[in-house]
Amino acid sequence: METALHIDVATLDAPHRRALEEVIGQQLASNQRLVINVMQITIPAPDDRPAQSLDDWTRVYEGLSEAEIDAIDEVVNTRADLTRNLP
Repeated sequence: METALHIDVATLDAPHRRALEEVIGQQLASNQRLVINVMQITIPAPDDRPAQSLDDWTRVYEGLSEAEIDAIDEVVNTRADLTRNLP
C-alpha cells in the first residue's frame, strides 16, 4: 500500500503548520508544498536466526577452562543478584 499526501502549506492553520515544521526540522514557506509518502516495507522474518535447541545450550561452556567458567559464573550471579543471603 503506497499513498501520497500533498499539502499546500498556505492552507494549514498555525498549530498544524508548527507541528509539521517540528517534524521536518525547518520552517515552511507559504509557497511550498509538503509531500508525505506512506510506503510498505518488507520486514525480515523473526526466525532468521538459527534454531536453538536444549542441546545447543548444554554446550554453552564448551571449550572454556574452569577459571573462565568461574569468572562467567561470578558475573552472572552478581547481575542476577543470586549471591545475597536469604533467610
